[in-house]
Amino acid sequence: MSEKTSNGWLRRVWIVLKKELRDHSRDRRSLMLALIYPMLGPLLVAGGLVLAGKTLQGDFREHAVTVSAVGIERAPQLKTYLENNNVRFSAAPPTRQAQEDAVREGRLAVVLIVPQSADGQGAFTIELLTNTGRVDNLRVTARLSAIVRSFNDHIADQKALAAGLPAGYATTVKIERTNVARDANIAVFFYNMVPPLVIFMIFLGGVHLAIDTTVGERERGSLEPLLLAPVERWVLLLAKALAALAFTAVTTVVNLAAFRVFMGLAASSSERLVAPPGWDVFAVIFAVTVPLMAIAVALQMSVAVITRSMKEAQIYLGLLPLVPALPGMVMVFSPMNPTDVTVAVPVLGQMLLINQLVGEQSLDPQHVLIAALTTTLSAALIFLLAAKWFRREKMFVLG
Repeated sequence: MSEKTSNGWLRRVWIVLKKELRDHSRDRRSLMLALIYPMLGPLLVAGGLVLAGKTLQGDFREHAVTVSAVGIERAPQLKTYLENNNVRFSAAPPTRQAQEDAVREGRLAVVLIVPQSADGQGAFTIELLTNTGRVDNLRVTARLSAIVRSFNDHIADQKALAAGLPAGYATTVKIERTNVARDANIAVFFYNMVPPLVIFMIFLGGVHLAIDTTVGERERGSLEPLLLAPVERWVLLLAKALAALAFTAVTTVVNLAAFRVFMGLAASSSERLVAPPGWDVFAVIFAVTVPLMAIAVALQMSVAVITRSMKEAQIYLGLLPLVPALPGMVMVFSPMNPTDVTVAVPVLGQMLLINQLVGEQSLDPQHVLIAALTTTLSAALIFLLAAKWFRREKMFVLG
């Protein structure tokens, strides 16, 4: 290809690209999708983080908790120990059914039941009525359970000392925990939700533009006059794809910046929440997602050029972001370690790398290179298919 020919198609791409960017910069729907929608996910995560911070605010041992109790007077030692650990007691409903209903409906966090057989006994079994479907109930139940276990250790030590044995004699195996991970904190769980939400937004950012510049223009009748211009169809489609890529990049920048700002503000609301990764980490995340943006736009253009109507394209492309995002949500609860094979899978490779970055782990340069090459190559192949379909005369026949 001569330099003149190369400059010619590049110039035509640039002309069409400027037209698409100018037109869609004036479109409120495109701007809303690029500037407003990317903030919704970060706001939801930050809101959850604030609520979690309020739940964890302060040392739980310094705050009194009220527990409804039945028969607590039958275990005076336990009652005294719980009171010394800031547990207060209130009367429970009179019947078992009323107690279960109160816990199930959230009116009571937990009901502690000491059986009649515990009266005057040194060993007995208590019952805790709780609702594991409520986070606030879990917190109270976990605290109460921990104090009871501490009470057992306390009594065991007293019996050992009374028998002339050292404290802890009855404990066969002692556990000493050393945390080598990033600060163990509920905030880290929220930060792990960033990768799937970022990927969801990447596959959503250029959807409107991809639909509007292809099947949308065909339905409005504005595509055929454009084809009369001396511009190759693949050049035309490339310019439209680059415009969608530009909007996707803007969406991603807004999304990542919103995550960092909102999560930073949420984490600063409580001293018990660890701060999110720094701006440098989010900058690297953006760089890692560039090939992901390319394959997202290539898929969007491919679907848009083969669908017969805007409504059909909107249905398919509305579901497209869920395909990569759902596995990402699964990985929040079941993380996967990157390997040369897994990072070579388009989209999955970037997801694994983003997970590492959010967890403030160092990236393997080889993994970054493999993921970038395979995803970029896949994007190029998908775009070539879209360009082939775009050249068909059938593409411009409505219905």
